[in-house]
Amino acid sequence: MARRDRMRSKQWHFSYSDGRFNNRKQYRSSIDPSPISTTFNRKIMRCKRCGSRVVSNVSHCPYCGKNLLPFYRRFWFWLVIVALMGVGVAAILFYLPGIQTPQKVQEANLPVVVNAAEGSPFKDLVPGTTIEYNQLQVTVTGSHQAGVSSNGIVITAVEVSFYNSGTTPITLYSTQWQLESEDGTRVDCFIGKTSDDESIHSELETQNLGPSSTYTTVLYFALDNPNRAVFAPNAVSYVEQELVTWNIKPAEEPPSPEDEPPTE
Repeated sequence: MARRDRMRSKQWHFSYSDGRFNNRKQYRSSIDPSPISTTFNRKIMRCKRCGSRVVSNVSHCPYCGKNLLPFYRRFWFWLVIVALMGVGVAAILFYLPGIQTPQKVQEANLPVVVNAAEGSPFKDLVPGTTIEYNQLQVTVTGSHQAGVSSNGIVITAVEVSFYNSGTTPITLYSTQWQLESEDGTRVDCFIGKTSDDESIHSELETQNLGPSSTYTTVLYFALDNPNRAVFAPNAVSYVEQELVTWNIKPAEEPPSPEDEPPTE
């Protein structure tokens, strides 16, 4: 009987009976700096949930099961760290190829006036002057009045010639052309009817011009007091500095064969 009492006295009970699961704020997790005995040098801490005294080297409370490990020793913490490092490495590998040394901005490819001094202006050209842009030569050969639209606006016909001096086909568009009046108003190519109920439109809508080929057409515009024919060499960008203009001032309709004086 005495032996059993001695064995029972060696058993450790690390519990706190008062308010074990109640009043959690009263028992905060803290390490007891005093060991239980000189032979047992493990420190004691209290569980935040139940307030029981437990050995400091255990990962969970043996009474309520609460995880007692600090956050930096938990699996989810290091999982988050590894995920953030992976995202950082992926971002560096993704954005690094786009980080390049800034290059000098190339000068814009501007039209050139054919058979003229280098740097000659390509604004307000006279009819018959040819310009070249990316191996495409364009010439406005003349213009004349082509009647009146159904709403009373003068229709101007502009005669244009193209030549592809390159080795690859070039696509021409009617949207590259406009007519400008004396007050700066610009209109696109005309599609409609004349006062005589005659349908009229420009033949150039989309035209493929092969290498070493020539194409001549007439563009129609409905505009009072026309002043300039405007051409955009680059079909995908309408930059004012690159536009080419020819002076256009058709005074009256070309004479018909009946109005021409007889030849002797």
